[in-house]
Parts: sequence; structure tokens; C-alpha cells
Amino acid sequence: MHSCPSVALLDWSGAKSMAQPVRRTVFVVEQGVPVELEWDEWDERSMHAIATLDGKVVGTGRLLPADDRGTVRIGRMAVMQEFRGQGIGAAILAALLACAREQRAREALLHAQSYVAAFYRGFGFIERGDEFLEAGIAHVEMTLTLAARTPG
Repeated sequence: MHSCPSVALLDWSGAKSMAQPVRRTVFVVEQGVPVELEWDEWDERSMHAIATLDGKVVGTGRLLPADDRGTVRIGRMAVMQEFRGQGIGAAILAALLACAREQRAREALLHAQSYVAAFYRGFGFIERGDEFLEAGIAHVEMTLTLAARTPG
């Protein structure tokens, strides 16, 4: 019997020591993303979701600040291999979307690795455009409308 994952939203100073090992393992080691592409200037400016299960950090994701159109970007979604398929990614995504809605974001955008696009479709994301390569991995851009644009 597994317990439910707990998800905390933290700034980079609070999340870095927990998010970095997960991202290094999933993206750099497992998927071969060049380490220099994994860390960027957006980490400092983003909110980070840290998922824990029984006290162990098992996943992460980040929410970039909204642009001038009210669009937020979700990225760096990663769950440790032995914990996949247990609802942890869904808990992380739900927490990031709740945060985006609290910020009154109009739309969420992400670049999904193509093989997990169905996961995001389950949350209502819609594919936009053709498949493309990012860090040598097939991706598709996906969007989710969060709130109608109010006139003003």
C-alpha cells in the first residue's frame, strides 16, 4: 500500500537541493540531456513543485512566471523511475496548475516529450503545431486555457 505523494511549492532557494538530483537523474543520466542545457536562468525565477513520498523526494516540476499575455510555462517535469505510474506526475501537474490559476494566468504552455503527450491530454492540454526536437528528444507544444481573457 502506497501513501499519497505530498507536493510543496517552493522558490529555487528552497527547492534546488531537492530538485537538482531528480532532474540530473531523469534528464541528464536517463535521457542524455546535456548538463549545460538542464540548468538555466529560469530556475531562479520559477516556482518549483517538489513531490515527496514517505519522506523521499520522488519528483519535481517548475512553473515559469506569466508573460505579458498571461501565459505561464510548465517545464522540467520529472519523476524518479521507480516511482512512475503512481500518480506523482499528476500531483505535481495539479499543484503547478493550481498555482497558475491562483496567479490568474490565462493559459499554460508546455513542451511535452511526445511519448507522454497523452498524460497531458488527460488534463485538457491540446497539442499545437508539429513535433520538434528539444535536447535531441521529440517534443510537442501543448496548451491549456486556464481563464477567459477579461476585457479591459
